[in-house]
Amino acid sequence: MRKNGQVDPNASRVIRKYVDWAPKEAGAGGPFIDTEYTATVPGSSRVFSGGGGIIYVATKASSAHPKGQLLAYKDRTSEGGELLSPWITYQDSPDTPWADYLKIWTDLDGRILALDASGKIRTYLPSQASTSMPNSQNADASDSFVAEAKKATEVWSAYNKVFTLAGGVVKEWSYTRQKLAFGLGPKISGGSLILTSQEGIANAWSPGPGTIYTRVNSGSDEGRVSGYAGALMEQKSNEAMVGMYAHVFADTAPCLGDITEVKPSLGEAAEDPNIPQATTDETPETVQSPNVFSGRFVLGNGQPAAGLPVRVEATDIEAEIGVTQELPTLGNTVTASDGTWSLPLPSALPPGVKEAAEANGGVINASASAVGVTSTGTVMRGVNYQAAAPASASPSARQSVFLAAQDGANSSSMLPVVANAEPEPDGSQYEQSWGSQQEQAPVDNYGDSPLPTWQSATADLPSADPYMINGTDTKSMILAPYKDGGCDKTGETVISKNIYYTTVGEGHAYWDAKASVDYDSKLSSTVDAAVKTGSNWAIQGSTTLGSSISVTTGFTNKGPYFAKQWKVPIEYKKIEIKWKCGKNNNMSQYAIRAGKYKVPSGGATGKYGADVRSKDGYKGWNKSPKANRAYVSPGSYFQISKNRSAKWSIAATAYGVSLGASTQYDRDHKQRITAGDYKNAKHYIWGKNGPVSSKPGILYSY
Repeated sequence: MRKNGQVDPNASRVIRKYVDWAPKEAGAGGPFIDTEYTATVPGSSRVFSGGGGIIYVATKASSAHPKGQLLAYKDRTSEGGELLSPWITYQDSPDTPWADYLKIWTDLDGRILALDASGKIRTYLPSQASTSMPNSQNADASDSFVAEAKKATEVWSAYNKVFTLAGGVVKEWSYTRQKLAFGLGPKISGGSLILTSQEGIANAWSPGPGTIYTRVNSGSDEGRVSGYAGALMEQKSNEAMVGMYAHVFADTAPCLGDITEVKPSLGEAAEDPNIPQATTDETPETVQSPNVFSGRFVLGNGQPAAGLPVRVEATDIEAEIGVTQELPTLGNTVTASDGTWSLPLPSALPPGVKEAAEANGGVINASASAVGVTSTGTVMRGVNYQAAAPASASPSARQSVFLAAQDGANSSSMLPVVANAEPEPDGSQYEQSWGSQQEQAPVDNYGDSPLPTWQSATADLPSADPYMINGTDTKSMILAPYKDGGCDKTGETVISKNIYYTTVGEGHAYWDAKASVDYDSKLSSTVDAAVKTGSNWAIQGSTTLGSSISVTTGFTNKGPYFAKQWKVPIEYKKIEIKWKCGKNNNMSQYAIRAGKYKVPSGGATGKYGADVRSKDGYKGWNKSPKANRAYVSPGSYFQISKNRSAKWSIAATAYGVSLGASTQYDRDHKQRITAGDYKNAKHYIWGKNGPVSSKPGILYSY
């Protein structure tokens, strides 16, 4: 844990056990499997492996143990026991200053080697029959090794070698072991560079001879594990695992075996005869005609905002940056007693709206806004971005709008209109936001969890309540229509346009499978819109995108042990909304809306997003509803090509604000899993949201 930006030495640390299924392949031939076994140790202690399931904990100095203490534990999880099962607590001795050593590691004979500040390396042979360690010798180590070990961030042994990691460089040293009955200490000499890795390597280890893993601890690659193997230490995988943020120590094996066709599993992997073969739902899709805008406005406490005037305006009319324009009005209405409202599309569309809809695949995006005022004079404004499609639109456009409406309750809160005296932030300030930090994570740990109610575009999540105005909580205050001339919108000004890559697909492939994601011909996604009040942002509806992209983008036959999201470049607009309430009360509010597909100059037409391998495998399959499961026959494939994907809560971060998105599956937008030819086990799949032949949302793989 961190405290004031620094590691808190008094906090506890959690040890998590993973199994490397194919260590000889350096992560390319199999997964790191999370066993879900954990244990807790003091944050200031040093933890290292003794081999054979022994785990040592060297504690810091204390009044009771001035030189620290060495505690030995056994990993008994294979027997149904604890990860840290107490075994031996070794006695204190002047010859065992565990708290003072610079580096501590073990060899495959069970010796503990410890480097002190003077450059001496003591070797200990722990006894399983005694709590004392009286026998120790100084290792015969070359000066060059001692110098390298002192500056190294990591020292470890594998078979008859010792390795050091310093400055992103791994060196290999010869290690001459003596007999277990102590005579002379071991010899460490030589020193050859075997791996020059990238910057930011904070951790390295070997699961056995011939394999090295490195872990990055900085920048956009933080938490990424790369695997190297072979005589020349070739990189076998640059993403053996992602999201590994903690220090790794390995229970190194004396030898490694080859992987087989057996499916990786730590649980009961028996075949289930009741799970059916995956079949496509051949039921024709009923095409809806959502030609009515509708929604609901509520107060900050969720109660209805009744009797307020609502204006619905088309939003897809293009405008240049800095040009203020009046949006075409599609109609006006009033919220009912329960806060709901509805407005059919006009039979004759205003000038420019029809052309804008055609450019957006037939979909008409609009903003519905309502304004009210509290008894204390605080102006509240609600905005709901949504879409409709006329009966003349294509079936895919009408279905896209219908499915988009199912993503949420289509309810928006009335927000206090508070002036923000701060200047609009620049790009570097956006990088400090909560949303930007989430966007940089290499794994998607957020999934479809609801986004925070409020976000800051330049900092962590806000803690102050935006509804507290001049000491008064306005969340539950009844709103009345604005009198004294009413409120009249005067226009919108696009103040910025920027391209942000947005998640539109996700593919999974475990064991012998391959994954494909197709996103072709046109946009087919619905993306959240956000509105600002004061210095905070809130999600207020969504924009449905259907414009032509004139490219084919996605990935094909990636795997095995692959699962990634796919992102495409979408241009977002930051807009200042201006209106006048009464005679002299000029107000403004900001909004962020998604627009068209646009490839930045020199940029990618699409790119990989977050790693989502943690959703696959036995653990995810075992937790899935049985009704959602099926299997894919060897050499065949199964795909989703209708209904809607799951919603990604953090599909993009635009102007520092996280926005969710979902995609409509059709003949141009698909997720596919192709099973390999292995026949010793079935390749199972399951739907995230439902059965694979109904509305799965996303297909997971095992």
